[in-house]
Amino acid sequence: MSVSRFRWVLFLVPATLLASVKVEAQSSYRNLDGGHPVRVEDAIVTERYALDVDLFNLRYDELSDLRTRLLWEPELSYGIFPRTEMWLRLPVFYRERSSVPRGGVAGIGAGAMYQFNLESQLIPAAAISTEFFKPAGPNALPMSYSLRALLTRSFAPGRVHLNASIATYSATPPPSLIITCAGSCGGPPLPPLDGPCAVGAGSALSFQCSIPLSHLTAAQQAAAPTETHAHWLIGVAYDKAIPLSSMLIVGDLFAEKFEGIGRKTDMTAEIGVRRQLKPQMIFSGALGRHFRGAGFSTFVTLGLTLDRALQP
Repeated sequence: MSVSRFRWVLFLVPATLLASVKVEAQSSYRNLDGGHPVRVEDAIVTERYALDVDLFNLRYDELSDLRTRLLWEPELSYGIFPRTEMWLRLPVFYRERSSVPRGGVAGIGAGAMYQFNLESQLIPAAAISTEFFKPAGPNALPMSYSLRALLTRSFAPGRVHLNASIATYSATPPPSLIITCAGSCGGPPLPPLDGPCAVGAGSALSFQCSIPLSHLTAAQQAAAPTETHAHWLIGVAYDKAIPLSSMLIVGDLFAEKFEGIGRKTDMTAEIGVRRQLKPQMIFSGALGRHFRGAGFSTFVTLGLTLDRALQP
């Protein structure tokens, strides 16, 4: 399938789904999860004994220099305890011809989220989440960790969400190999962080943050040091529910910083929608733009969540 035809498919699928018959008296579409459809999420957890199966999670990125990325990230989340959910995700990537490896399993992530309180008239809903991500492959980088704080406050026009996270990420910049931003823009050695790559466990995308060691000689591989740095994120989102259509419209803006590599603060904006197609089926889709940092990109996300009750 050509790139132009693939773009049409990405935009026609959500348009067709949004034109479907209305679904009344459903509320699962209001639960925002990271990447479904935008990066900033709400402080609401999966209901107890509810199993969310996300098998159709796709992200398509168009980067500078005519590069493209495709990510498929199946995920399972379960409300295991009161106000507590756990999840497991398995990102699978596919990149342009010049990338080695071009595709494969990036690793496996496991995390949990705990909601401290329900929202009241005076106090917003508050939650905390954490995740461990283990990269895969023979030259996999060390495990990364993240910790995120979340707040959600409802107003008459809609809801406001605040997210702040701190995470680790690892990179292997060999002294003899200069890694720069998109194209040949110069500057200090940088891992290719303007596309789907490992930026810490709190990221929606998780790929190796360095030139693969297979590009190096045996001596370079032995001498290549692995560096671990901090990655932080601050974001805000606003959503508006359309109850009679079982639909949620959401937009967000977030800044993130990769410490230790001389990279500017990255800025990304997204706008998306969640639509309840059936009592146990939710569609999500978003369009985003990474507009500040070492390189720019435009991306589209699509998702389909199946919600099932699973009580022990």
